[in-house]
Amino acid sequence: MIKNKVKVALFLAATMMVGSVNAYAASTESVSISKTMSAKPEKEFVSYDDQIKDLINRLKPGQMIAYYTADQEYNRADQIYFTSKGFAFTKYTDYLAKSKAMKAPALTKPAALPKGYTFKNAVVYLKSPERTSSLYKKLDQELKGKAAKGEKFVYSDIIKANEASAAILNYEKGKVKLQVVASYIAPEQPIGGTPVPQDKPNESKETIVINGVECVYTADLKGRDHLDWVDEEQQIRYSIWAEDIKSDILRYAKNMLAQT
Repeated sequence: MIKNKVKVALFLAATMMVGSVNAYAASTESVSISKTMSAKPEKEFVSYDDQIKDLINRLKPGQMIAYYTADQEYNRADQIYFTSKGFAFTKYTDYLAKSKAMKAPALTKPAALPKGYTFKNAVVYLKSPERTSSLYKKLDQELKGKAAKGEKFVYSDIIKANEASAAILNYEKGKVKLQVVASYIAPEQPIGGTPVPQDKPNESKETIVINGVECVYTADLKGRDHLDWVDEEQQIRYSIWAEDIKSDILRYAKNMLAQT
């Protein structure tokens, strides 16, 4: 039995974290729905995470994996999960076109950037099917049906995604990196009950009003600082991330919010 079992939800969150743009190479290749694959550890030391990562490595930009395991220790909610490979662009105009086509949350460069910063790249992340959608129900029935006939495999389907869940703009000033994220707000669906708020002694929060918009600045002694706010319709969350350069974060936010 594998000793260090990681919950599906935690792994899913890790795969969707903001990070290396290299994993999201741009592509406009047409992708059709693939046949079902299964991954089973051949040796005891092959972890569940490694099985999922192997499936993810087969993805092309614009593809998404729906995956399921019947093992209740891994999947207490007994549901299917999704992870995907979005699109990355080094040309801002290409990003704008793809962002618009995939109905990504609105995110554009402000008219003026903080001094010294240049645009590096942009990423469009893919939207997972809603649980009420016909596609989700079809995949749920298909993968669970296959799992019921087999052993404790990880069953998956590769599908094509046509809508975006988030957009990211990356900037650089020498070795300094600044990242701006816009994502649609989705209701949290915790596993195993209501989540307990975590005490984070390394963080301090401050409310700042910028151009009439209430923002929250989080300073993290062991990580990157970030500024967060939501739009008037409470549908999109915006975040600006950087390491210990509060003045640049606030300046970017001021220029960005001046355009809204």
